[in-house]
Order: sequence, then structure tokens, then C-alpha cells
Amino acid sequence: MIEVAAAIIENEQGRILIARKRAGKPQAGMWEFPGGKLEAGETPADCLKRELREEMQITIEPYEWFGTNDHHYGEKHIRLIAYMARFIDGIIKLTDHDEVRWVDLHELGEYTFAPADVKFVDMLMGDKGVVNVQEQSDKNDAGTGGREGLSAIKSTLRRAYDNHADHRNSAELVGWKAEERDHVLEAFRSNNVRSILEIGAGPGRDSLFFKEHGFDITAVDLSEEMVRLCKEKGLHARVMDFYHLDFPGRSFDAVYAMNCLLHVPKSQLTDVLMEIKRILKPSGLFYLGLYGGTSTDGIWEQDTYEPKRYFAMYPDEDIEQIIKGYFQIEDFHTRFMGEGSPHFQGMLFASK
Repeated sequence: MIEVAAAIIENEQGRILIARKRAGKPQAGMWEFPGGKLEAGETPADCLKRELREEMQITIEPYEWFGTNDHHYGEKHIRLIAYMARFIDGIIKLTDHDEVRWVDLHELGEYTFAPADVKFVDMLMGDKGVVNVQEQSDKNDAGTGGREGLSAIKSTLRRAYDNHADHRNSAELVGWKAEERDHVLEAFRSNNVRSILEIGAGPGRDSLFFKEHGFDITAVDLSEEMVRLCKEKGLHARVMDFYHLDFPGRSFDAVYAMNCLLHVPKSQLTDVLMEIKRILKPSGLFYLGLYGGTSTDGIWEQDTYEPKRYFAMYPDEDIEQIIKGYFQIEDFHTRFMGEGSPHFQGMLFASK
């Protein structure tokens, strides 16, 4: 599988840059969003900055992940990762293309795009006509997220966890969560894990646990308050969401995700799984803890947090089936949480 980044570049007039592949190149004569193959150790954003300097001698600033598309050209499997980007400066000079155009969104349908790019054209133009580029990330990422776009969901989560950061930091760890964490510790040790990325790390309690047991741990969370508490514990922590993990590919031996992916709308889960798979080393481990056994996909009205958070829960067989497409299942177990409540799903996967 080859990872390729594509830039949806917008100028000050709101037009999008498209480029036609020159003769002798794969998909010659077709249009595409410019970009190129990720080099070892590159993030998609860094790749795009480099490729546009090399291919067109222009400077761009990628600012937001837009989408991911797995596509096969015959036997070749590529994963195309698209980012929204701003045009900064430069005069376009062509090497791999024979023509470029700045086009309005409604004009995209007039061009024949390379098959891997067609998904992003459809997303930009929308199902019912053209949408504004700046609004697209909300519409496109919302999926089954009801009336709220993904940006609104993220904003709500950030505020909810900022508001409850100190409470979560001072709360006592319940016994079953300590047992679950010990179970993961033994799995990591027996598989010679050294480097761990915890996503949705909260106040850093689990990250500190792994650090104290000799692991090289990096913690990320959407909430600035949570990251502040992580840093106060002496942890290497960054504000980051798991839709765009700003690390080079194959950076970590393991990813630890306790009760955080349940805030991902179901339509977006596969994109998050692909991003986790990207930053895992070959045969790396992925621990995932969720609440489930039932099916939900929206704001949880019983939530005690304010603002109320988005929850996506899955029956056991559904989440297993989804994960199987990306990882090998090493362990799947559940914990009873009380009559009438969702149960806990503890899962350990290996990258394949």
C-alpha cells in the first residue's frame, strides 16, 4: 500500500487549484489535486509542502484534514490523504503536469479527474449542489453525526472536557479500569512494546502509569486543559485530535485508546482507524476500550456533562466486523456495567 497526499488548495478568491497529468505519466490527461507520495518519516502536511515546492515551486499551508480514500489501480493499492490548504505565494512552474487551472467549485464537474480523486470532487460539490469550501469540513465530516458537523462535535467535546478536567484529574480510578490497564500492561510487555501513543489521554493518569513502568509514552488530547494536566505530571503531551495524528508513519509500537473513540461519529470511524494504522509500526498493537453492546450515534441525552457529548456505540459483532478490516483481533472481552447500562468492550489488535 502506497500513501499519497493531495492538496485542495484555495486562493484568496476561493478558487481551487487543479492540475492535469502530462503525457507519459500514470492517468495522463486526467485532472487531480496536486500532491505526491509520502517519504519515510513525513506527515501528510509536510509531504504536501515539499511536493508543491518541488513540483510547482509554490508555497502552501495545509490547515485541515479533508478525507481519505483507498483506491486500487490494478494491483497497486494507494491511500490518498487529502488536506485543505491555503495558497501562500509563488509562480507556478510545471514538471509532472502540462496544465493547471484555478476553478470555482461548481466547475469541478466539468473535468475528468483521476479515479482516486473523484471521491473528493464529490465531497466538495456535495450531494445537492455546490457547498462553500470553508463549510465543507463540517458537512463532509458530519456523516451520521446528525445536525452537527464534525467541527461542532469537536468544539463541544473540547468544552466539555475543559470544564471537567480538574474533576477527572482528582477522581479515584475505579477497580475494573485498573484491572483493564494491568491487562494491557502485560500485553505490551509480552510483545516488547517500547513506544506508546495514548490518544484521548485526558489528565494523563494512564500515560503516567505507563511512563512509570518504563515505556516511552506520548499523550495527546483535544482539550487544552487536559494537556495542561498531562504536562504538570511531566508527560510529553500535545493538543491534537485523532483525525489527524501529526506524526510520521510507523512511529509507535502501540496505541492506547481508552474510552475516546466512542466520541467518533460512525461515518468517520474508518478514517480514524486508518490514521491509527498509519502511525503504528508493522505488527504494532492497538488497545481500544469502548462502551457498547447497544447502538447509538449522536448526542447522549443522559450525559451528565455540559455541554452534552456525542457518543457512538456498537453491538459487539458490529465493532468486531469493522475492526477486522484494518487489524488482526488478538483479544475481545466485555465487562458488565450494570443492568440496563452499556457494557464495556476491551479489545487488543495487531496491525496487519
